[in-house]
Amino acid sequence: MQMVQFKWKMLPVALATAALVACGGSDGGSGGSAGPGPGPAPTPEPTVPVVKNFRDAGLVYGAAAVTSDAAGGQVVSVPVLTASGVEYLRTPSVSSEVATALQANLVEGNLIDWIPGAGARVALAADAAQTFNVILQKGKSANAQFNLKKYGAAVTRHDGTPGRMVAAGWVYHKTDSTITVGDGTSVSADQAGRAYAQPIRRYEETYTLAADAKIYNVDTSDYSKSRVSSLADLPVTANYDYATTARQAVYVLFDDNYEGADNAKVKAVWYFTPQSTSDGKPVWEVPSQSPMLADKGSDPVSGQPFMSINATGVTAAPYTRSTEPFEMVKNTMYYVGDNEVASYILKADMGTPNDPSDDKVIKIDAGWPNSGYQYWKNMELMGVDPRSVTDIWLTHGHGDHYGTVVEQLKMMDNAGKPIKLWASREDVEGVKSDLQGNTWNIAGALPASETVIRARTSNFYEYDKWYDYGNVQIKVIWSPGHTPGTTNMLFKVKNPADNQFYTFGYHGGYGFNGLNSPTPANGWLRLSFQHGFSYLQNNLDVDFVSPQHTNQFPIVEVFQALKAYNRDPANVSRQLTMFDAMNRKVHDSPLVNGQKLTGEFSNQLEKRRSVASYKASDANNATYKSIETSGPFKPGRENGLTNVSARLLDGGKIIQGFVGAQNKNPALPLLAEGIVPATDRYTNDPDGYFVQVSIDVQDPGYKGYIPDGFVQNSPGLGRSVTYSGGPVESVHAAKGTFHPPEVLRTQRVATLEEAQQILARITSGNTVTISLTPASEIVVPAGNPAQTFR
Repeated sequence: MQMVQFKWKMLPVALATAALVACGGSDGGSGGSAGPGPGPAPTPEPTVPVVKNFRDAGLVYGAAAVTSDAAGGQVVSVPVLTASGVEYLRTPSVSSEVATALQANLVEGNLIDWIPGAGARVALAADAAQTFNVILQKGKSANAQFNLKKYGAAVTRHDGTPGRMVAAGWVYHKTDSTITVGDGTSVSADQAGRAYAQPIRRYEETYTLAADAKIYNVDTSDYSKSRVSSLADLPVTANYDYATTARQAVYVLFDDNYEGADNAKVKAVWYFTPQSTSDGKPVWEVPSQSPMLADKGSDPVSGQPFMSINATGVTAAPYTRSTEPFEMVKNTMYYVGDNEVASYILKADMGTPNDPSDDKVIKIDAGWPNSGYQYWKNMELMGVDPRSVTDIWLTHGHGDHYGTVVEQLKMMDNAGKPIKLWASREDVEGVKSDLQGNTWNIAGALPASETVIRARTSNFYEYDKWYDYGNVQIKVIWSPGHTPGTTNMLFKVKNPADNQFYTFGYHGGYGFNGLNSPTPANGWLRLSFQHGFSYLQNNLDVDFVSPQHTNQFPIVEVFQALKAYNRDPANVSRQLTMFDAMNRKVHDSPLVNGQKLTGEFSNQLEKRRSVASYKASDANNATYKSIETSGPFKPGRENGLTNVSARLLDGGKIIQGFVGAQNKNPALPLLAEGIVPATDRYTNDPDGYFVQVSIDVQDPGYKGYIPDGFVQNSPGLGRSVTYSGGPVESVHAAKGTFHPPEVLRTQRVATLEEAQQILARITSGNTVTISLTPASEIVVPAGNPAQTFR
């Protein structure tokens, strides 16, 4: 094969043919100290520079070529724009398999790194297929890409040394010696409308240019038109207005790694034309369509009310979901996610004085791809070094929750710092069995393509036990539904202010997406989804909600309301904390024995439980087919059950229908009426009540799971469905249990008094007679609720 020649008429010949040189650096050493006694100080010893052996880096601007050498091997060549100039890199002879693997990484627009070599220019890595590593990928993508200087993607570790830093973003300012790069987020006022002295631009950074920094204009529409450029020609994004859609994107390479971040300078800048485009929609600290936007007026660009505008998808525009991080429990628990998907940091101190070796920094979930710059900057703003994370705990196998795991693993690998990755075995390897002893062969949700996550998952959860990390304790509960391996978590966190533990409830798979209508694959998941919510309501005592998504519970709005309150000059002497701002109980729930009936966590659970269960969902959203109308119904109960024996396993609970105004807190003006998220508003039912009980129903047809090949008519669909099997209550049942405990509830009653009459007849351990609807609701006799349990 003959090598393809690249003609670069725009590039100076001397630059195009310049030899690639290895880049090194040095750290200043300390000189000698003055000796004792009088006399002149001794001459300082010369400083010995510390050489850092970095892999080199550059941007691919043309297709890689493969040629055969005399020995039958393959030589890979590729044109690259580097910090040393324009290079035409060549590898030593490799096998055809390795050549193919290398070509896959040498795509136009890829920012790559390699080991500098003599003569052949590129030295083969120990694993030859890893000779070129991809740092960032531009390609033809117009999507926004952001990367912080100190955190995130970087040149690969080499010879025991972390690689040089890399940054990415939009250029907003330049001087003769600096450029300012960020994501364009600019917050000028708090949610109460009080202006900041200076706009907050928390993801923006200013970098110093080295005197010999190389500037390249990279044409993504035709890479062959790319050219050597200059700082004077580097365009700057016009302004921070969200209506400014043309923004100047860059990649930046530094001369040092994160250990020398304070003094590092830019060695190369690649700026991309045509300019990247943003979505032209406003960006808010709170989620899209939040009630807190109701008084903000209308967008002058689109004419729409700000509250009606939904942000562009985060994978294309991560900057639209940025929000301020905040502390939830002093020095211990932090919110570091964006305004759509939550992520938490738990700082665990095992209580061994002066010995931090057993302490942990645990990150819960990893958020959206391309948003790592937000999460790591948010952590830094909370005083937590992202490289101090010891453990990442994933809740389920969806990309908005594991999206930055690989990037964080690379960052930690580059620093030479080990990190443990935790996940549910059921979403990584699939569901193989349940506690009852049934065997299954159900695929998990984590895509097979996520080979790195699969290979690096070092710990699988043990369910229903407390992991004790001193001032932080965590319990994980397997709750299939949203995915086969969805997990819910409890965080027991010690508050340093009073040395008391407080429990935060975290539902790790709240969305009903994919379960809206029964299918062969999701029948068992629909029933498990419903069961999981009721199981949590009946079995957990939770102080506060820590939601997985901000449309599940308004945790971000609560903080923004708290911040606005504390910034009010009238409140300077009565500052509040998140403990004051977050509710334990629903403000307007009725009193029973002097206590409010409904907890905020139970109320959050009820919202989705009702969406899955009731025909009201069908009536209000044509895409929904509830379990009540469409099944699946538990085997043997297709026509309901009349006068069946059942054993009561707990004392039961009264469950109030969903109360739409979440975290109503009159102490904070912005929370005086609570927050009513737009999602699933039609489930609001504060005047309805249910009695829910753990129960062993003595019917022969249902054993706590859907058997494989189970055929059942779905009235809502008007046809039969053949279901794939899967566990429901059997995820919690003891092995060999013939009737796994169910958590069932009564039909809706219209008053609290009726619910109390029913509850009064429940005594744990008693055997009673009940009737069930096809959807396994306990029948409440008309006009005589006290006879529900006989």
